[in-house]
Amino acid sequence: MSVSPPRVLIAGCGDLGMRCAAQLSSAQVFGLRRNIAQLPSNITPIAADLASAAGFAELPRHIDTLIYAPTPAARDAAAYRAIYIDALRRLIGAMPQAAAGLRLLFVSSTAVYGQNAGEWVDENSLCAPSGFNGQILLEAETQAQALVSHCAVVRLSGLYGPGRHWLLRRVRAGTPIAAGEHWTNRIHLDDAAALIAKLTTLTQMPARILGNDDEPAREHEVLDWIAAGLRLPTLARQTGPAAVSGKRVSNELARSLGWRPRYANFRYGYAAELQGILAS
Repeated sequence: MSVSPPRVLIAGCGDLGMRCAAQLSSAQVFGLRRNIAQLPSNITPIAADLASAAGFAELPRHIDTLIYAPTPAARDAAAYRAIYIDALRRLIGAMPQAAAGLRLLFVSSTAVYGQNAGEWVDENSLCAPSGFNGQILLEAETQAQALVSHCAVVRLSGLYGPGRHWLLRRVRAGTPIAAGEHWTNRIHLDDAAALIAKLTTLTQMPARILGNDDEPAREHEVLDWIAAGLRLPTLARQTGPAAVSGKRVSNELARSLGWRPRYANFRYGYAAELQGILAS
C-alpha cells in the first residue's frame, strides 16, 4: 500500500520558503505568494495575496503542514498586524479540508525578547519586547497557537545570505559604530531553512524554538571583519559610555534535535559573499 507524501503549504514563499522547499524532497510543496513567476519547478504555485485574501479560493486541500513565513509590506505597526495577525487568521479560516492534526510552523523573530544588556536568552526566557515589531509578533505567536493546536513558533535571529547585504553596504558607507559593546545574532538563510525542514519531520514539535548560529558576536567584531574582507578601513567608533547592549541567543534546543548550522558563525557565512563581491 503506497503512502501519499506529506502536503506542505508555505505561505509567504520567498527566499526562506524556497530554500525550505528544496530540503523537503519527500513532500509535495505548495508555495503561496503574489508573484509566482519566481517559484522553482519543485513548488506547486498558488497565486494569492495574504493581505487581501485574493486567490484563497485556490488553496489546496488536505494540507498536513502550514509554514507561515510572510514579509510585512512595510516596517510599521499596521503592516505587521495586517500580515502576522489578520492575514494568518483569514488564511487558517479559508483552508479547505485541512488534514486532521494540521501542523503550523509560525516563523517569528527573536525581537520578541527585550533583554538588552548582553544576557543569554533561550525558549524559556521572559519576553518583554520594547519595539512594536516584537510586541505584535508576540501577540501573533499567541494567536497562532490558539488557532492550531499543533503549532511550533520558530524565532529566528537576523537572517542573512545571498541578496541580503545590508551590513556590507553599511561598511562601504563608512557609518560609524556606536560606542560600547553591542551583542548581535544572526542565522544564514540556508540554516534557517534547514531548521524549519527539520521541524516538519518531528513527531512532536517544540512549542517554541530559537534559530541562531553558534556564535553571537559583538557588532564591532563583525563590522571590522567585513571591512578587512572588503579591503576597506575599519569603521570609526563613536564616543560615549562603554555600555553593554543587545542579547545573546542560545541554539541549544535546536542542536539537541539534531540540527547543526552549516554556517556556524558570521565568518563562515559571509566568506562566500565577500569572495563573490571581490571577484566581480
